[in-house]
Amino acid sequence: MHRLLVVVLFACVGIAPMSGAAAPTDTSWRITGSGHGYDVHGSGDLLGEDGATVSLRAQHADPVKFGSSVSVLDATRYRGRTIRLSADLDTHDAVNGALIWLRADNAAHQIISFANSQRMPVVATTTDAHRAVQIDVPTAATSLLLGTVLNGNGEVTARQLRLVVLDTSTTARVAPASVLDAAIRIVQAHALHARDVDWVRLVPELHAMASDAVVPIDVYPAIRQMLNALGDHHSYLMPPSDAHQHQTSGGATSPSSVELKPGSVGYIEMPGYEGMNAPARHAFVASMVGAIGTLAPQVRCGWVVDLRHDTGGSMLPMLAGLRPLLGDEPLGSFRYADGNETKFAAANPLDQAPARGPELEHDAVAVLLGPHTSSSGEVMAIAFQGRPGTRSFGQPTDGRSTGNSAFPLPDGSLLVITTTVDVDRNGHAYGGKLMPDQAIDATTSAASDPTLTAALAWLAASCVH
Repeated sequence: MHRLLVVVLFACVGIAPMSGAAAPTDTSWRITGSGHGYDVHGSGDLLGEDGATVSLRAQHADPVKFGSSVSVLDATRYRGRTIRLSADLDTHDAVNGALIWLRADNAAHQIISFANSQRMPVVATTTDAHRAVQIDVPTAATSLLLGTVLNGNGEVTARQLRLVVLDTSTTARVAPASVLDAAIRIVQAHALHARDVDWVRLVPELHAMASDAVVPIDVYPAIRQMLNALGDHHSYLMPPSDAHQHQTSGGATSPSSVELKPGSVGYIEMPGYEGMNAPARHAFVASMVGAIGTLAPQVRCGWVVDLRHDTGGSMLPMLAGLRPLLGDEPLGSFRYADGNETKFAAANPLDQAPARGPELEHDAVAVLLGPHTSSSGEVMAIAFQGRPGTRSFGQPTDGRSTGNSAFPLPDGSLLVITTTVDVDRNGHAYGGKLMPDQAIDATTSAASDPTLTAALAWLAASCVH
């Protein structure tokens, strides 16, 4: 669902082990990652008021690889404290995204605390994209490692890259047991598959896993074990740093596109979207609706809605961005374990005056699906199910056509758990993969896109000039 997550977890495997009980302070910058062909240049002081400036640039890099800049600090003075890494990111042609990361290692060179901004990658060409991550530094930490990541080609420059110690550690004042107990109560009360779990057996096991917990992060493995027991493959724990970023930021996780294709067909590529920041959401929706409205007079033979890179996130801006094609009527619902349902529509309930755009709900639409269409991306696909003049093409989706709800935990983290099954406007419930109306067993390349070709052919055949 979030392909950057795996990438960044292994972003520093190329760093050589450091001898001794503690790592020496090293404010120079090095390159690591899964591929060659990257350059890094840094200046300034990470710990100073103006921070550092670090540029990471791809030079003949493999587009499916990544490069990471890294600097290493001695962790001694930071043990038991909360630290935050922040930066303003400028990117150029970073199609696959860029981010910042921060971690603490112990003397055995094992990762014991980690955070990154992968939920909000900075994509394409962007300026002044502020990102911040934070961790609690365990007492066993000997070194801190931090830097930036560039996936594939392009360039990212981190300005005012600063590492600061927060005045107080919010999580240090929270009893770890209270975090675990709250998570157990929430999951038992709200999870879609809570009734399928043997709680009599599982709860003692979770408490045993967390018996030596000193800070809240120590109970996270037990919480994740509980979420795995649900078997929904969709629930997850969002650490405090990610939770704060989720609430205060917002943006697309890959580039969007609205353009005219041959045959007078409108093409819309809808990306995933992360974050709840209202101004960012308004800007995204206005941009999508405005672009559709600008293109609409040139469109004679319907629209392609490409969801193949829609990895999910917040469904509200995505639905509102497609309101011209979806209209204002209910598009489906979310069904809870007790059978109750909550309807959803393209209109965003958080926005009183959303951008509307032209009325195109009677235009023909070809929806493109693929294995990266996931979670809220699958909600977008379901929103078109049962729509007149609509046909889907491609490959089966990821299989997370269920709804998640976020619940705050005492340490500032968010417990995001699956609470509902997606239901389309005709009452059909999903929960797994969506199958396209027309399966296309083909791989897209720079030279050809069989799925798009099939969609354009269908629109051309059904077009009334």
